[in-house]
Amino acid sequence: MGSVKNLSVEKEASDAAFGIGVFEFTDDYSVFDYGKMPDTIPGKGEALCRMASFNFRHVEKELGIKTHFRKMLSPTKMEVSLVRVLFPQDNQIKEDERCYLVPLEVIFRNSLPEGSSVFRRLESGDLTLEDLGLVEKPLPNQKFEKAFLDVSTKLEPTDRYLSWDEALDLSKITEDQLYDLKEIALNINDFLTEKAATIGLEHADGKLEFAVSPKKEILVVDVFGTLDENRFLWNRVHVSKQVCRDYYKTTPWYKELEDAKAANVEKANWPRPGPLPQELKEIVSNMYKGVCEAWTGEKVWGAPKLEEVMNSYREFLDKSKMA
Repeated sequence: MGSVKNLSVEKEASDAAFGIGVFEFTDDYSVFDYGKMPDTIPGKGEALCRMASFNFRHVEKELGIKTHFRKMLSPTKMEVSLVRVLFPQDNQIKEDERCYLVPLEVIFRNSLPEGSSVFRRLESGDLTLEDLGLVEKPLPNQKFEKAFLDVSTKLEPTDRYLSWDEALDLSKITEDQLYDLKEIALNINDFLTEKAATIGLEHADGKLEFAVSPKKEILVVDVFGTLDENRFLWNRVHVSKQVCRDYYKTTPWYKELEDAKAANVEKANWPRPGPLPQELKEIVSNMYKGVCEAWTGEKVWGAPKLEEVMNSYREFLDKSKMA
């Protein structure tokens, strides 16, 4: 169960066999780890389900990549194979384990849009220019010659970035499995980058999650290549969930939330946000729908073209600056 998509378990997984589950994609959204926000974005759940299903089918058929996708059940539901969730911090993952979620999030970065965590990590010393393959401090919107792969924890209360040696030790996968994982990530990144370009988008970054199958093969799980999992740009303007983050950063609630986190206030007592402005909610809704239709080639809603949506968003931003 997540804040924006629900999981129902039809059959439990074991160490020897996949389980079966159903993802239900909702119109809910979440920012800054707050959880479910007070309103919804019409069409968001269906757009995510359709884009994710399209991507799974493509990488399986065209790239030969194994995934946990089974089939799309309805416009907002997807059947998937399930694996066990084992917690490394409780020493639940043993050597030679099988059929489990790899407790890592793998991030591919093609460029550094404004707001990327890379800038903060460089300032703090948690990341070096050498790590990025750079000799000079990067600027916002700078592109990498080759995609940079990053890795963080997945099942800890607060995600933290890791070195690849730490990731290997934590996840208990083998070096061969790690090699496969990285190759899959780079191949999927290439597909998403090329696909985005065909509809006028730049693919800045995104994330993937993986599992080890009962046969000890690496497979892709969760979903990828959507406006929630990836950051896409239209002429350097965000076309993703980042739009909602950017709006809330301009509200008093954002500072109140950050102050509550810094003071270790229990999540149940965090300050409550207000809803998105109606005009922005309609823009974001059309963003999800329009990208989905352009990406999949399926006309579901007859959404405005992406250029129209982005022009509306720029007008909204201009009015907000004047207010």
